Amino acid sequence: MSKSQKGFTLIELMIVVVIIGILAAIAIPNFIAMQNRAKEGSTKANMHTLQLAAEDFGVQNDGAYAAGALLLEPLLPNAGANFRNPFTNTQGVGVAWADVAAFARPVVPPAVSGIVAYTDSATLTYVIGGQGKTAPLALQLTSGQ
Repeated sequence: MSKSQKGFTLIELMIVVVIIGILAAIAIPNFIAMQNRAKEGSTKANMHTLQLAAEDFGVQNDGAYAAGALLLEPLLPNAGANFRNPFTNTQGVGVAWADVAAFARPVVPPAVSGIVAYTDSATLTYVIGGQGKTAPLALQLTSGQ
């Protein structure tokens, strides 16, 4: 009596494992890069939200912009409770946004991934910048734009 054996050989299983490993080696770095791009996009959205608050402050104060980012916090949606750093998921001054005392164009944000920086020139103009994963974002938002 002859028995017929059914199933996969060890070589066939090893080939499948190698193919899955190659696919994972390609997909995982792309997924991580996509996550970082999405977080930088969220940082840009935070910059725009801060710009809207700065323009709102200017409208309410006869064209004079805020002398510091702390004055903008009450104008943010939900008084800033939803304004979070996308990289660290933290909120508040120094971790989600910062006030840069020395006016500079372009503004150099603190080296914290995802932070949004605000700087002003004696309430006449402002510049908003953001920090990406490893470097400042090229996007700079200024008054009147």
